[in-house]
Amino acid sequence: MSTYYWAFWFALTFLSRIPGPYLKRIDSEVQRAALWFYPVVGAILGVFLVGLIKLCFYYNPQASVFLVGALVLALWVYFTGAMHLDGLADMADAWVGGLGDHERTLEIMKDPRVGAMAVAAMIVVLLVKFAAITALLSQTQDNLSFLFASLLLIPMLARSGIIGLMACTPYVRKQGMVTQTQSAASLSKFALMSFILAVLTVPLLQAKALFLFSIWFAVLFAYRAILKKRLGGYTGDTLGAAVELQETLLLVALAL
Repeated sequence: MSTYYWAFWFALTFLSRIPGPYLKRIDSEVQRAALWFYPVVGAILGVFLVGLIKLCFYYNPQASVFLVGALVLALWVYFTGAMHLDGLADMADAWVGGLGDHERTLEIMKDPRVGAMAVAAMIVVLLVKFAAITALLSQTQDNLSFLFASLLLIPMLARSGIIGLMACTPYVRKQGMVTQTQSAASLSKFALMSFILAVLTVPLLQAKALFLFSIWFAVLFAYRAILKKRLGGYTGDTLGAAVELQETLLLVALAL
């Protein structure tokens, strides 16, 4: 089997709860090649979300948008195994408990215990996501194509975004979850992913395409600046938090 075959399954089983075949290869070459498939995993998530909405409204065309929104969010969390939420929680605790100190912040991020800020951050992000999904459902109930396009593209953008962060931001730990993949992240790879996503976004979102991309790049730029100022770079936890923050803010931007 080729490197890219195993890279696809590595990316899928790493970023989601979808079961895959026994990974006969998980060497550094496979892990580096897996970066190409991060947006693909986002697309698979989007297909599941869209499929769930279609199933709900097929079963009951008058289904409550609040219930459907809650089910979509539950599937979203389950698909990722709450891995990105865990990164968000660790980052929230560290940002507050670290009191501005670089080493203390990194130390708290490694602590498996969850503090009040972690719980608050997860609740706020999930609540805002739910509200944004529900708002989109309400606004597009007569024509769900815009919502379907949004739920397909946003997970892809969020997972491509972390490639961009990895490519232009130093990794601050000596060893960690992304040690093997850091060298494979490049701005050329991110640029190619961005171009492909732009080609998909323009026909799917039309007038909203430029707006969505502007928000996406603004979020990535601001988030990178925050990481550089506080940590001097990124960690695995901050990448997980980046996925959650991108998804949430992009949903809000389209829902408002």
